[in-house]
Amino acid sequence: MNPFDGSGSPRHEEPADGRCPWSRFTSWLECVCVVTFDLELGQAIELLFPPDVKLTEKEKTTICYLSFPDSYSGCLGDTQFSFRLRQSVGRRASRSREDIYNRDAPVTLQEVSHFCGYVYFRQVKDVTVKRGYFQKSLVLVSRLPYTHLFHSLLQIIAPEFFEKLEPCLETVCNEIDQWPSPVPGMTLNLPVMGVVLQVR
Repeated sequence: MNPFDGSGSPRHEEPADGRCPWSRFTSWLECVCVVTFDLELGQAIELLFPPDVKLTEKEKTTICYLSFPDSYSGCLGDTQFSFRLRQSVGRRASRSREDIYNRDAPVTLQEVSHFCGYVYFRQVKDVTVKRGYFQKSLVLVSRLPYTHLFHSLLQIIAPEFFEKLEPCLETVCNEIDQWPSPVPGMTLNLPVMGVVLQVR
């Protein structure tokens, strides 16, 4: 059975415990994007998880623009970097989960009006591509400014993703959806792809 619908995104079953689909996932990540370089369109989102993520067209365009290094033409191999993106006006509605988190989190780690993008960019020579190079970014978009955690997560999942593509992302997204919500001051064990990340 194909786990993906026509949009190229995984179908996610309603959890048996009654919580909303992707509720734990979205306490860590807004979405996961795969941004590729299209010869005619430029940077374009190829895959987006979860399938019902509500990004505006402006946010999607900006993520595409910011997901490639400024001067990537001579940069072969893998590159990691991050960016900040202002959320669209009117998006920041009060959500009880965010309010509880922000109440106890240090100011520097609070969820604010920006998204943080964490990027793993790969550029390698590829004679099968008209442009001559394979150019693609795996991007984690979050409201949380946890740079070390998300770059460490990318170091685990990106090499597997570039080898196995979509099925790998489906597995990772489902694992993240099982993580406990972030709680300021608490040490959490976050399993992903056979590795346990311990974070506080």
